Amino acid sequence: LEDPATGGMAALRRAALAGGSGSAVQDLLDPDKNTCYGCGPRNTKGLRLKSYWRDDVDSGESKRIRSGDPGCPRMGSCHASFVAAPHMNGGSPEVTYGGIIASIVDCHGVNTARAFLARSQGLVLGERLPSDPPIWCVTKSLKVDYRRPTPVGVPIELTARVTKAENNRVVHVKILVESVDAKGNRKHTATGFVVAVRIKLPRSSKL
Repeated sequence: LEDPATGGMAALRRAALAGGSGSAVQDLLDPDKNTCYGCGPRNTKGLRLKSYWRDDVDSGESKRIRSGDPGCPRMGSCHASFVAAPHMNGGSPEVTYGGIIASIVDCHGVNTARAFLARSQGLVLGERLPSDPPIWCVTKSLKVDYRRPTPVGVPIELTARVTKAENNRVVHVKILVESVDAKGNRKHTATGFVVAVRIKLPRSSKL
């Protein structure tokens, strides 16, 4: 996975988490081993969501996602885009099944937490010595407030920011879900709230 333009995978990782690369968080975290249904690069039958970290947040974006929450604007935000296929409908052919929305909110929230933990510690996500523990999180809490139906077949944009972090272990993330029509008009269809907890993987884990 050498990238001559950036000087190899290590440089690619640094650029990605500084907002200068097109690499997703999921592709920087053992992509050959991650089989998560929602975002695992290795799962060919999954949703394969891609989350992109950016250190800088513009004022308009910050205003949309914060909505009164304290947040950590200096740390940046995490973005994802997803298009629901026709078979992912919720009974009505033009409406995305709510469980799909919950799944991508869950994965995007957890990957936002992982990127945040790395950046807040001055680390580059996915770049570590074999003896260093990986930054791995699980979902403690997931809540989705559905505001209106999310259409099938159009871009679904997710913008996530950390609203609270506890002891470099528990991370609270708020996710704005918007549908984008052919004219570029956005509609706020849902808001997600994820609490992710960093865990220690067992020694036997392949991750």
